[in-house]
Amino acid sequence: MAAGPPPVERLHAVVLCGGSGTRFWPLSRDLSPKQMLRVFDEESLVVRTIERARPLAGGGVLLLTGESLREELRDHLANHPAGPEVSILAEPSPRNTAAAIALAAAYVEEMDPGALIAVLPSDHILEGGEMWEAVVREAAHLASDGFLVTIGLRPTAPETGYGYIQAGAPVAGHGSCAVPSAMVARFVEKPDAPTAAAMVADGSHLWNSGMLVAPAAAVLSELEAAGARAATPDSASGAKIAAVARAVAATEPDEWAADAARDSFDSLPAVPFDKAVLEVSDRVAVIPAELEWSDVGSLLSVERLASVDASGNHLVGRCVDVGSTGTTVYATDRLVATLGLRDALVVDTADATLVTTRDRAQDVRLVVEALRAQRAPEVERARTVTRPWGHWTLLMRGSGFQIKSIVVEPGRRLSLQTHARRTEHWVVVRGTALVTRGDVTIEVPENESVFIPLETAHRLANPGDTPLEVVEVAVGAYLEEDDIVRVEDDWGR
Repeated sequence: MAAGPPPVERLHAVVLCGGSGTRFWPLSRDLSPKQMLRVFDEESLVVRTIERARPLAGGGVLLLTGESLREELRDHLANHPAGPEVSILAEPSPRNTAAAIALAAAYVEEMDPGALIAVLPSDHILEGGEMWEAVVREAAHLASDGFLVTIGLRPTAPETGYGYIQAGAPVAGHGSCAVPSAMVARFVEKPDAPTAAAMVADGSHLWNSGMLVAPAAAVLSELEAAGARAATPDSASGAKIAAVARAVAATEPDEWAADAARDSFDSLPAVPFDKAVLEVSDRVAVIPAELEWSDVGSLLSVERLASVDASGNHLVGRCVDVGSTGTTVYATDRLVATLGLRDALVVDTADATLVTTRDRAQDVRLVVEALRAQRAPEVERARTVTRPWGHWTLLMRGSGFQIKSIVVEPGRRLSLQTHARRTEHWVVVRGTALVTRGDVTIEVPENESVFIPLETAHRLANPGDTPLEVVEVAVGAYLEEDDIVRVEDDWGR
């Protein structure tokens, strides 16, 4: 098989992975946001993004996330081929995309002066292939001439949930390129329905994909120039954002979680990069692309998983409906039955269910805010948790006990650890477990069990070539995950 075209030399892909996906709850949680979900494919959205970026990024792939997600993201990628070949950095604190992109640009410029960056959202569905590669290569070609290059998608409908880019005059000196490009005339925030329809009809407006290709140095210099012009309140902060980004990037990434870096970032306004730079710069170009794309902006995105029935319903999973119209139902596990609903949205998971109307799908974040105020655990974590060795699922919790299903991938093992406040009973239901308990290591076959006493060093391993499944019953007055002391760990935790 012939090799594909070489990657773009000194192009660093920067994948933004900091969002918590509040509009996608209850599928998305703080520690398992929508970019880590496998709802739309066998692989998660972030893994698909990495797979699209890697063949093009000669400088490698960099994931930028928040401190609270760094370990979760690392654990998530450890179970995918994408994992070992990416760098994961955590920004000191979340301050929107202007600060995040500035920090990534400053970091790349620090380690590879004169390089380009391709900024990619981690939570979008996007068609790859030859057209995608051609668009990115042309964007890199334009960026090499100092432009900040956005990628616009040809609209297929007057969507009100997307931002738009109006294409202006062709980019001087690039009119003969195979992939056309234009200077950006203006950006338009999410329009109302009549405005969106008019923009789609005039043919000059594109959906704003949120993707950007630019010289890392130009990202910083354009921030500084925007700050000097202070054309808008958002752009006025550009110089400070660039200065803080440069200062933080000059230190080791391990120091970004220190108080000094966090205090510097906390002093920055939470400004989108579009408003801080792109809307006021005269060096912004756009490349139109005809690609299948969705920003997975709300739970209505699950409609793509099922065809619409004669009554206008989308039913995904274990659903039974009688007499509903225009209703979307998504059920991951339990049977969900609906009766006589109209224009409703129902999303059911193992531990939380959302019921709303379809026209309020964009407002799901309000539910998350209410739950957060109540300190509801369902905001932070789902019942199934990914770890670098596999995953576990909480099946039941009662007074003084909890039951988990633990799946360990072939050839992997948990950390050697102790618990100060709980004992554990492990029952092997599939495969053969290699169990370390104190100074002894034993094989536990299917349908056999082992008891782990309090404060005893123990480890569960899978020596086989198929997944190992174990049911764990933990008993104790305190059952939280922080009752773990790791003695040894293959994953450096």
